[in-house]
Parts: sequence; C-alpha cells; structure tokens
Amino acid sequence: MKIAISPCPNDTFLFHGWLSGLVGLDLPVQVTFGDIQQLNEWALEKRFPLIKLSMGCFAHVQKDYELLPVGAALGFQCGPKIIALSPFPLSQLKTKTIAIPGKDTTAHLLLNRLLPSPQRKIFCLYHEIGTQIRMGEADCGLIIHESRFTFEQSGFQEIADLGELWHSKTKLPLPLGGLAILRSCSVSTKNRIIAILQESLNLGHQNPEQTLPFVLKHSQEKDPSIVKKHIATYVNSETLSLSNHGKKAIECILNENIDCVCPSQ
Repeated sequence: MKIAISPCPNDTFLFHGWLSGLVGLDLPVQVTFGDIQQLNEWALEKRFPLIKLSMGCFAHVQKDYELLPVGAALGFQCGPKIIALSPFPLSQLKTKTIAIPGKDTTAHLLLNRLLPSPQRKIFCLYHEIGTQIRMGEADCGLIIHESRFTFEQSGFQEIADLGELWHSKTKLPLPLGGLAILRSCSVSTKNRIIAILQESLNLGHQNPEQTLPFVLKHSQEKDPSIVKKHIATYVNSETLSLSNHGKKAIECILNENIDCVCPSQ
C-alpha cells in the first residue's frame, strides 16, 4: 500500500513499527514523506489511498476520504502559536504581515476563524517561518510541529496560542491533523490498517528508545528532548482511538460555526 505522511515526530512514532516491518507484514507499505501543505495538496489530488492531512484540508476532501479513528493529532489547550521578535497586542494583527505554513493547514483555518484578518499573508514551509521574520519579510509567524518547543531559545516571543483560544471558545481539544483513507478502499483493508497502526503505536510506547532513532532521522529538530516533548504533547489517547469527545472536536472544527458547545454542557 502506498501511503504519505509527514516527517514529524508524532507521525514517525506512530508508523515506525509498520514501516520497519515489525508489524503488518501481511500488508507491505511504501511511504512517501511530505511537508503538511504538500500532503494536503496530494489529498486534494487523491494521490494516495492512505494519507496524513490537516483537519483544515479534510473539509474539502470528505467526498473521497474518510478519517480513521487512529492516528489523529489533537492538542489539549495547545496548538499553533503566533510568534514575533517583539510583543504586540492581538488587536494589531490586522496591521501585520504574517508567515503561515500552508494555505490548507489547520493553523491557517484557525487564524481565519479566531482572529482579525492580518494585513498580508505569506505562505511558506513551516521550518522557514523564523527566517521570514528575521529577514523582515514578515512581522510575525504561525508556527507548528516541533517549533513550538524551540522558538523562545531562538529569540522569539509568543503572541498567542491558537489552541488556547480554541479551547476558550469550545472547551474541546484541538484537532490538528488526522489519517484519511480513500472511501474506495475495502472495509477489510481499512480495518486491517487500523489494527496495524494501533499495534505499531503500542509497540512505540513499549519500546520508545527503539523508535527514537527513526523519529530523529526524519525530524527537523535533532534534540531528543525536544522530540520527546513533541511526542508527549501530540501522541495521546486520542491518537490510539478517537473518543466521543475527540469526534465532537472534529465535528466542531469542520463546522463553520466556531461557537460549538462542550458535550458536558
């Protein structure tokens, strides 16, 4: 099976067992790695039967893909961050140029939903955000992935965490990305993939040090402590199997009305 995922720690941690032939030998896999915006574009083209994509993109491909209950990345009161070299109030965002890691990303969707429209947007790769700011091409940037753990040591300051803003409005976790499978795939294949990935993920939790070299090989950040923080933040119980709470969060982000109601209310 041909699949496409990102090189980020939460994906490589999940897939290590399968890609390394430790599980799922009955369903050989051929992987292609891509930046999250590239993955979103591939999903729009229906290029891969199994693909990681942004929740911001899934809304546009639901006719052809369905989300798997395994492999989702949900943040709990954390998510994409707006950073800058100098602090400013969010009310001034409408006067700023902001660098964004892809037009079809969840980060961009949240920016549009939660905050005033910035004066100008620049789209680039996620690891180029800091460079765009330092070069003066952008006043601020929207960071994702491992960058949330390293921006301060690089001299940047946090303006806002969109995951916190999302939670303040919805009281729900923030669905950032998920695994989607073509609806044309058979039910038996889908169920086998779910079982393989859950087995692969459990194997990673049981033997994290065995998985770490593979994760570090593909990650932008090479500091093991940063990678471990990333995994601890975004690989959680919702990654193994979406709960009703997680499903409600996904329904909410796919709904244009941001003022969703917490299930407990």
